[in-house]
Amino acid sequence: GGGEGGDRPGPLSLRVVVDFVWLLFCYCCCGMIAFVSAFFGVSGRGTGPALAQRRSSGLNGVRSKRNSVVPARMTTDIKTDVPDVLKSILARKEEEVAKLKAEVEAAGPDHPIAKRLAGENEVSGVFYSALKRPNNTLTVIAEIKRKSPSKGHIAYIKDPALLSRTYWEAGASCISVLTDYEGFGGTLDDLREVVSEQNSYKDEYPPPCPVLRKDFTIDEIQIAEAAVAGASAVLLIVSALGEKRTKELLDACNRIGIEALVEVHDEDEVKIAIDSGAKIIGVNNRNLRTFEVSLETARRLRPLIPDDVVSVAESGISGNLDAWELRDMGYNSILVGESLCRAYELSMETTTMYQRGYNQAKGLILAFKAKGSVQFGPTTSAAFYGKGEGAKETLGEMSI
Repeated sequence: GGGEGGDRPGPLSLRVVVDFVWLLFCYCCCGMIAFVSAFFGVSGRGTGPALAQRRSSGLNGVRSKRNSVVPARMTTDIKTDVPDVLKSILARKEEEVAKLKAEVEAAGPDHPIAKRLAGENEVSGVFYSALKRPNNTLTVIAEIKRKSPSKGHIAYIKDPALLSRTYWEAGASCISVLTDYEGFGGTLDDLREVVSEQNSYKDEYPPPCPVLRKDFTIDEIQIAEAAVAGASAVLLIVSALGEKRTKELLDACNRIGIEALVEVHDEDEVKIAIDSGAKIIGVNNRNLRTFEVSLETARRLRPLIPDDVVSVAESGISGNLDAWELRDMGYNSILVGESLCRAYELSMETTTMYQRGYNQAKGLILAFKAKGSVQFGPTTSAAFYGKGEGAKETLGEMSI
């Protein structure tokens, strides 16, 4: 800027800074032009060697390598019209299956999973028998669930085996263990611990609870993996598999020697499950597209399930009235996870060094199984007051 004597050059330091910034700007522009030219080709039409190399050895190359391990039928037979919530999960499962197959192939025919796949095994039917009881008797599949994509964190569950003992003591008929880590915080080790704990009750009453591997099953190698880990049943979701793949995986379960809980969400899926030979059908009350939960789904679909097929209601069961309503609809069993795990966690919080808190998860299971009435189920309270001088004093309260 100019001083009092007119226009004069500014301080030397300021001019140096301005010149430096200008040179840096020009250098960056030249570098960017060179980079663009090298990447897209000098002609600017996107035919340069860099782009050609990227096309030939980039994402397509990775996909070809993966498909060499994963059977082609797995990517073509799985249902493509699936809810958005399942798409990313199924893509992740394809990668997990590919890694598992590579591991088993590298180990050779002596790998326990390879042996299970190669042999013919008898289905014990213990899962079906545990759930199928006389009419108007509701059984409970108690689930171990740390979190979910829709609810987020549910419970920490540091010791899955200890929680399974609580479920067993309360009278749960079966136990469901989520083994998907990314979406639900579960692992196959959780399942192994629960199976080991339940097997320790073989000489006691009630008998051990059969264990369901709750995961997104898309390939028979996952079924064999579950059987080797000690599971009595696996989950097959018709929404994820479609008609053809559901039938194939049910047949694989029969060959590997493990039962299947086939999950449905609408009338068409119920028909697919029945036609595929499902003996245990679970009706999920959660809409996988909107995440809305309604017991009306269970009410609508129950008449479509034959009496010789075990009917299981899933999702939206938070209290005893929900359970009793589903029992009155004719369901043989309910699968409950979130409310039980939250209740168990709350029980741990109320436990002190002086007194152990009442295990609310155990109380919920007992309430689910009780021969209660939906009509008279809501709690009724009454208060008793004094007379005369004690008219304003509360003498006691009773809740029925």
